[in-house]
Amino acid sequence: MLQILEPFIMLTLLIALGGFLYSTKVFDLDFVRRLSSLVVKVTFPAMLFVSMYSNIDLQTWQQGWIFTAVGLAVSVVLAVTAHHSSKLYSLRGMTYGTYQILCTNGNNVFLPVPIISVLFGTPYVVYAVLFELGAGLFYWSYGVSHFRSGKGLSFKRLINPNIIALVLGLLLGLAQINVPRPIFRALEIVGQITVGSAMLIIGALVVSLFEKSFRLRREVWGVTIHRLLLSPLVGVIFLSFLQLAPELRTIMLLMLSMPPLVTTALVAASFNADEELAAIGVVVPTLLSFVLLPILLALL
Repeated sequence: MLQILEPFIMLTLLIALGGFLYSTKVFDLDFVRRLSSLVVKVTFPAMLFVSMYSNIDLQTWQQGWIFTAVGLAVSVVLAVTAHHSSKLYSLRGMTYGTYQILCTNGNNVFLPVPIISVLFGTPYVVYAVLFELGAGLFYWSYGVSHFRSGKGLSFKRLINPNIIALVLGLLLGLAQINVPRPIFRALEIVGQITVGSAMLIIGALVVSLFEKSFRLRREVWGVTIHRLLLSPLVGVIFLSFLQLAPELRTIMLLMLSMPPLVTTALVAASFNADEELAAIGVVVPTLLSFVLLPILLALL
């Protein structure tokens, strides 16, 4: 049990540090937004590329392509259920779009990477990255349209740093093309900034919400049910048809139980979406997941 708790204790300490830095004015929301932009546009793509390239091979792809397929399929299912559940809350405009993003876009790398590394070893991180490839294909082709004018499917949005890093890492890794070591090491160092920065961002968001005396909006429970209950249940249905090794089944369920992506709150702010719902919708499920995920892993 202690081994299961170890990554959660580590992440909790980083979140607490982020909250402390924000409360002592070392951070402010403007800095957090800039840090989030750096993570999304630079360090996150670097981490995705390195994780994919260094751990993918033909055998791993043959075992792991199903993670990409499930990541895409579950995103589609959750988008449909989120569309219908939003009617219960009479959501419109950017509030509807924010709710959709929160329900369908999981924290598929920032949280599971350190957990998988500790529990299963670094080579297994590639399965989280393969899952993110499928979820990212949906998010960047359709999901992000909820934060932009002109909703609908757009394959042009797939040309972005995250998808490029994933696909490039996959292709170079499968083709066994050597990336010059200085370039690879530089990308590796940049990518290592990602998880720590993401946890600091969560900590700052938690403290900022409590400072504002936020109200726990009812839509947050819809987000929580989608991410922490409905998504794993859909995954269990998919898994009933799949033949996977026990550790891969555990990783799959872990991926399907992730709370919303931390940077959703800050992306919402940049698009003048419902920033309050985005922030609460990230923080509350994330804190709940730190209680529920260790229980899930212990049961598995």
